[in-house]
Amino acid sequence: MRFLRWVWDLFITGLLVISPIGLTLYVLWLFYRLVYRLIGPETAFARFLTRLLGHYIPGLELVVMFLVVLLVGFLSRVWFGHKLHQLFDRFFLSVPGVRKLYWAMKQLAYAVLRRNNQRNKFRRVVLFEYPKEGMYVLGFVTNEDTGRIDEMTGEECVSVYVPTAPNPLSGWVFFIPRSKIIGLDMSVDEGLSLILSGGIVFPESLKRGKDAHLEGREEKQA
Repeated sequence: MRFLRWVWDLFITGLLVISPIGLTLYVLWLFYRLVYRLIGPETAFARFLTRLLGHYIPGLELVVMFLVVLLVGFLSRVWFGHKLHQLFDRFFLSVPGVRKLYWAMKQLAYAVLRRNNQRNKFRRVVLFEYPKEGMYVLGFVTNEDTGRIDEMTGEECVSVYVPTAPNPLSGWVFFIPRSKIIGLDMSVDEGLSLILSGGIVFPESLKRGKDAHLEGREEKQA
């Protein structure tokens, strides 16, 4: 019985690690198939290109797919593309039955392909005491500037999102004084894996030593 539970835990852990990568590869495969149907070797475009150049360019569909993704990335950074992206976000997040799936896939994509800029929702991984002293919860800092909340609490706070395990689609948002959080020397991906696996997938950065923990505690006591 214990062996079966161990095998099941390993299976769930592997599934949680593979799922974001699998979803990304699946979306890319669907996009490739679409591009292939439009400009592949058997299409009208390919025949036109053959008449124009004398031959078809092998792998053209891959080049076009890469350029389209590149273009979408570029447009998302300029004003028009950013506004259009927000419009799509609002639309999909307002459709019942679709918004949870859309939000989940978006978070998974950010977890796998996240960029080190301000648009990354999860900035760093921290610990803080909750629900009582001596018990610690792992969370993700989502905003370093909490505006008027600092004025209302009289302390400099940060917003921290704490997802539930194993379902990160629900969780809590805490506004915590900066002096009461402990910074961890781990990536956001490692933090997500730790939570999604229910603590089974323990990051190597924490296994090797406690420097980050001690540093965070010294910062807290200061």
